[in-house]
Amino acid sequence: MSLVEHRMAVGAPAHRIVRRWTAFNAVGALGMAVQLGVFAYLVRVLGWHYMTATAVAVEAAVLHNFSWHQRWTWHDRPVTSWRSCASRLVRFQMLNGGISLFGNMLVMWLLAGVPGIPPIGANIVAIATCAAINFAASEAIVFRPAATVLLGSLLLLNAPAAATAQPAGARAGWDEYEASVDARYNSRRPGEPFFVQDRKHREGWRERVREGGIEIREVEGPPIPDGRIHHWVGAVFVPGTTVDALVTRLEAAAGTESQFYDDVLASKLLAHDGDRVRIFLKLRRTALITVTYNTEHTVEYRRLDVHRASARSTATKIAELSDPGTAREREKAPGDDNGFLWRLNAYWRYEAWGGGVLIECESVSLSRPVPLLLRPIAGPIVDRIARESLDRTLRSLRGMLSLPDRSREPALMAPQGTGLKNTGRLPDQIDPQGLLPPWVMRSDRSEAEVTPGIPCPRVTVTLPRPSQGVPGCQRPWWISGSSLLCS
Repeated sequence: MSLVEHRMAVGAPAHRIVRRWTAFNAVGALGMAVQLGVFAYLVRVLGWHYMTATAVAVEAAVLHNFSWHQRWTWHDRPVTSWRSCASRLVRFQMLNGGISLFGNMLVMWLLAGVPGIPPIGANIVAIATCAAINFAASEAIVFRPAATVLLGSLLLLNAPAAATAQPAGARAGWDEYEASVDARYNSRRPGEPFFVQDRKHREGWRERVREGGIEIREVEGPPIPDGRIHHWVGAVFVPGTTVDALVTRLEAAAGTESQFYDDVLASKLLAHDGDRVRIFLKLRRTALITVTYNTEHTVEYRRLDVHRASARSTATKIAELSDPGTAREREKAPGDDNGFLWRLNAYWRYEAWGGGVLIECESVSLSRPVPLLLRPIAGPIVDRIARESLDRTLRSLRGMLSLPDRSREPALMAPQGTGLKNTGRLPDQIDPQGLLPPWVMRSDRSEAEVTPGIPCPRVTVTLPRPSQGVPGCQRPWWISGSSLLCS
């Protein structure tokens, strides 16, 4: 199956492919004129050797084509920063530029010496030969968000693994390894280190995290058939709190993860039974490409004693999404996904220490294997991505726990009949003279729906006494800009 057929098979509309193919060829025609013009000038006017002239002419055409493809052919896949644009240009140079440069030079080398075929004629043949390959590569790899050249090789060389459900060997290997990690998590042997970092004899890690660092280490997992286990451990320190207060706050915040974690696009509390919660998370994970999942997790907290607690999170559902964030968004069927995330467990440990709480996260996941040929290149990239993901999670958690705890503040309510929902939290203290509080939490847009508990900026407002502004108004009340509205 070609890359174009692959894209159409997984849901890319045919009319969109046709439109892009038409635009691609139009840009290619202009690029051909640029390449031929530069080539002719260098060879006929400046007298350059045709091989050197070919390389310079191709690079000029590559830069020309990238500019037009970015603005026109794939305008619906815009970049959000200069850094993203530079990254895309690098991918375009490496793949399309590589195909154009070496493909053109190869064809020129083959045809330029054939009697009856002039250099410019051979150049036309070379351009036509590389055009279809360049379009397919651009559509599937270069102009995909956060894609890399390596991804194309990964999908092509390991296509059978992506086309089937989780292999039996991978499931069996995961079950065995999960059981061993669970056994260590549940172990309560006297004198046994509580944290994995201590078991691995990481000297000085506690002091480093207390000073604000994030301590992350990889735990080498066993090789398993038809899969790969990823095992990472990270630690962070939250000062000025206790284990009980921290766990209570985490339980209360279940279902609001999207407000605090960069990789969580949406979240919802599904069930809460004592120290056991079920949550829905819409996760964005980067594994060579950016992939979005609908997931469900069961989290069980344990208060071991006054100084220690733990939690085990297990993903009970992981469904990769097709066309996320669009009207065509849907969950892929098992076996149709890319296989970047098959299983996911997290083991959390909390211990009172040094005037705060040490937090350790042990993340264990299962994915499809990286092809043997690509492991020297892909392995370091996959490891870096995993490390950065855990680093973001721990930093987001520390940021959330460092915010003032407003979970017990009374709700700030919207007036009836407005169609608006709760817009924030009312501070605990009211001016004793009866004035409204000097600050409130509100939305920057007076008619925006804001979920209770979202940290909003503090704003200073000057308002009259309730008796002057809205006679007889009692709580619940609502702030909109500098206006007092009574329900």
